[in-house]
Amino acid sequence: MSNLDLVFKLAGLAMIITVIHALLKQAGRDEYAYLSLLAGVTIALLWVLPVIVELLSTVRSVFQIY
Repeated sequence: MSNLDLVFKLAGLAMIITVIHALLKQAGRDEYAYLSLLAGVTIALLWVLPVIVELLSTVRSVFQIY
């Protein structure tokens, strides 16, 4: 998966979570709206975490740390 694919996946996730949050907030389900935001942030973090690990690995090898 390229980084561009990841950017599009994150943008799509953000749009979906925004719509879900707005619908739940208008329906008076504020708790579920915040839970949907938390779920979206968690999913995004799980998608981005391997890229961050790869970046840190590259930095470590460039500067010969460890």
